[in-house]
Amino acid sequence: MRKKTIYAKEYRDLVDGLRRIRKDRGLTQAALAEALGWPQQRLSSVESGSRRLDVMEYFVLTDKLGLSPESALELILTLRPKGRGR
Repeated sequence: MRKKTIYAKEYRDLVDGLRRIRKDRGLTQAALAEALGWPQQRLSSVESGSRRLDVMEYFVLTDKLGLSPESALELILTLRPKGRGR
């Protein structure tokens, strides 16, 4: 049985990358959550790996972090497992 993507190394690396970007921009979880209109606990759950982002949440989050949609997609593509996709 395949493991859920939330437990995949690539997903963990993606979330870690998002956390690094947030910190590099000098944003606290509380400030970013407020900008997103989310409870801070939701962002904390995403960053800790206990809650998975859906695709729309991902692009809203990356937009608030100042990433273009293309940059957000590139972040995903750099982490995909080798041998998958095209």
